[in-house]
Amino acid sequence: MSSNNDKLESLLEEFLLLYKFVNKNMIAEKIQNELSTSQLIEIYEKTNGEHSTREVASSLREKCSHGKVYTLWNKWARVGIVVPAKQKGRYKAAFNLDEFGISCNTEEGEE
Repeated sequence: MSSNNDKLESLLEEFLLLYKFVNKNMIAEKIQNELSTSQLIEIYEKTNGEHSTREVASSLREKCSHGKVYTLWNKWARVGIVVPAKQKGRYKAAFNLDEFGISCNTEEGEE
């Protein structure tokens, strides 16, 4: 059973790579439209499925309310740039911004 799961996972990874390659320009345009400020980019980069809206909001260089993070997550889920995380109510970024040349260098403020 494990080898079937491994094969399926491998096929899905291949499909995702092909999908990103074929649709790279469309994906990049959607991401750039949605992440038009450094704060939005930073929120997206911190959307890893592990942090709550409050944790993301409080960790930003330019603070915002957790309600804003919640609203953004729901909007981004509708346009397909985040996916639901394992923990209910949390989301995970669907794309690595580095692949699209987008960054806000959030490492400076992280511990």
